Amino acid sequence: MNQTRIKWILLLVILMWGSNFVITKVLLESFPFWTLLFFRNLFAAIALVWIVRKFLYIRPGNKKMWGYVLGASVIGVVINNALFQVGLKYTLATNASLIMGLTPLATAFIAYLVFRVPLHWKQMLGISLGLFGVSLVVLEGSISNLIHLSFNMGDLYIVGALLTFSISFIFIKKATDIKFPPAIISLYAYSLSSICYLPLVFWEQTIAGWTELPTSLLLWLMLLYVGVFPTGVGNMLWNRGISILGPGQCAIFMNGIPLVASITSVLVLDEPILLLQIIGFLFIGSGVILGSQNSRPVDVKKKKKETTGVSM
Repeated sequence: MNQTRIKWILLLVILMWGSNFVITKVLLESFPFWTLLFFRNLFAAIALVWIVRKFLYIRPGNKKMWGYVLGASVIGVVINNALFQVGLKYTLATNASLIMGLTPLATAFIAYLVFRVPLHWKQMLGISLGLFGVSLVVLEGSISNLIHLSFNMGDLYIVGALLTFSISFIFIKKATDIKFPPAIISLYAYSLSSICYLPLVFWEQTIAGWTELPTSLLLWLMLLYVGVFPTGVGNMLWNRGISILGPGQCAIFMNGIPLVASITSVLVLDEPILLLQIIGFLFIGSGVILGSQNSRPVDVKKKKKETTGVSM
């Protein structure tokens, strides 16, 4: 697959991921919290089983590998998805997408702390610009909101989702460094999360008397879309993009997520576009572009390694 084709595919992934914020926001108004999480991840797991059906025989070969897979699954999906969904319940989809747009920079910073991957001046500047942009959005431009702890709690949950997603990169990288397929990690992650959420679904539905499941076919089709495409298929296509272009070039595409989410939010949710959000988007976008650049060519092809995330 040539680079031009994979770039078009990555643009498709960004469209799916950007719409995911808005559609999940809509679904939260109709589905109980844990029930929505369960079905979303179950649909993703089923899609991944079909996609990687020829490689289902691959298993973690030792305790260390199981540790990496479980770390990526629990932190990157089980905890991450819960934080992400709670955050979306209490904040604007636009705000959430702006904050999650910092994922490449957060990952670069964690890679520096854990793997001693050098941070160049462009990356440092990018991280600074990105953090400033997120601060504008979260603090609403007022330093008094920080002093008096007055800010949207939903934004903080999204920051937690950003951190857990970035931390999961540590486990994924360690697993893929010893040639464990990232697609199988994703399959384990979504399967494990579905199992973890199932008891909570029974608890939630028992309290509600099993009467809160929506009957609208459109809502279930929207949930099927979120599970299969942004979560399952989107993850697989992103993995392929990283294997061809490398993490740095792929990260630049994530700059489009806040833009897609903002446009979709205006059209579907009638969310306002605030001046601070626009300014924050410009800072975050500039930070991602700067922070994704490297002074050396990406050596992903040379080492034939893949790194990827397991949630969005």
